[in-house]
Amino acid sequence: MSADTEMERNICDFLKQNGKSKALIISNKFGLDKCTVKKHLYNLQRANQVFKSDELPPVWDLMEKKNEIKHTLKPQLKSQTTRDTSEDKHVEDLLRSGGLKAQKIASKLGQSKQSIQKQLYSLEKEGKVSAKRVSGLQNFKVIAKLGEGGYGCVYKVKHKYDDKIYAVKRVILTRKADSEVKTLARLDHPNIVRYITCWPDSDNWTSNQGRNQVSNTSSDVVTFERDSCEEDDDDEDGTSGMQSLSVTESASGNNRTDGSNHSTTYLFIQMEFCEGGTLTDWIKARDFMEKPRTIVEIHQIFYEIITGVEYIHANKLIHRDLKPDNILFGADGKVKIGDFGLVAAQTDQNGDPIERSNRGTTSYMSPEQKNKRNYDEKTDIFPLGLVWFEMLWKISTGSEKVKLWPDLRDKRFPEGFSDGYQTESKFIMKMLSYSPEHRPHAKDLKEKLEKFFSLDQNLLSQKTV
Repeated sequence: MSADTEMERNICDFLKQNGKSKALIISNKFGLDKCTVKKHLYNLQRANQVFKSDELPPVWDLMEKKNEIKHTLKPQLKSQTTRDTSEDKHVEDLLRSGGLKAQKIASKLGQSKQSIQKQLYSLEKEGKVSAKRVSGLQNFKVIAKLGEGGYGCVYKVKHKYDDKIYAVKRVILTRKADSEVKTLARLDHPNIVRYITCWPDSDNWTSNQGRNQVSNTSSDVVTFERDSCEEDDDDEDGTSGMQSLSVTESASGNNRTDGSNHSTTYLFIQMEFCEGGTLTDWIKARDFMEKPRTIVEIHQIFYEIITGVEYIHANKLIHRDLKPDNILFGADGKVKIGDFGLVAAQTDQNGDPIERSNRGTTSYMSPEQKNKRNYDEKTDIFPLGLVWFEMLWKISTGSEKVKLWPDLRDKRFPEGFSDGYQTESKFIMKMLSYSPEHRPHAKDLKEKLEKFFSLDQNLLSQKTV
């Protein structure tokens, strides 16, 4: 029996013994994270072993109890088949009272949640109410902005329900952003930043604080909001995304989120928060440490970087923007490669080379990434040579780095480096080869690190920061 099968059996036994329960309670019971428990629950749902309620968050129970619930609701649903204007008026009045969930409206009117959802859809079609989606951002409290650039913004946030800290990246929704999130979703490795979920939104994160306030100078169109929270899956009757409702009044029938004449759609990508900081931070901290970094520690960290890159290449991808800023450390001190905004496939569907742009960080780009339209995964090896050098050699100032960098890119090391790091300098020399065919593959480089530096696998499993 596989571990997944055994866990799903344990979940069923738990529900049988304790009755209906929420994913968070089950995750606490078995010591698993909530996302893992939800994955098992949805597997069991597809196998018709469990079902979930319409509540938020959903309550889960064994399928054998579902017929009893349906039998209880059937007379109530039947009486609600025909709508009348008085019912519509009650719903509109409740919406105007502000901030009500569909479940609360149903409870106040003595109806089922499904019938209220259908009624709202009908009212929307008749132009009596309009719909917009509730921002997934409302589930988070922004703690700090971690970074901002041409790629977008990254925020440190706290989830309002599970109290965990995450990183959320906001980018304009484009084909490239779509590619990034699909790549993150398929990568699962200890040395890759873990993807949680994503959602589109027209909100710019800071504008949503007043979005649910009622304007006194508005039209009579009542607006209900559709929640884009991940918990809000399709209902059995096909009415999806209607669980969370609140009221605003549209000033001109035109719901803008940014006050401009057009609305920008963003993609928000939720990821694990790497509280150990970046490799850039690690390099800077080295200069102020009383006890210097050991060569073993440096090799362990670089080994984990290579291991992550090997995994990326094994998945037929190229990162294209490897640099200290995009190499992070998790809570356990392990290396986490992040920022897949420039990720690209190694070949097209026919296995042929792909014409590429020269986007990336110029100072770390390989020569072919700067100058050519066609290049392969070995373009990632060149910046890793530069990164390894930075980890080994102290560069005191920015001006010193500016002066040293052109020589380094041309395989000319500063005086004393080759003598102090004889083996490392030979590896880095090959990694910085102008011709990509002369550079080692990530897999070969990883094997050579194990051989030449006698890296202990037990040590590699320990903290590195």
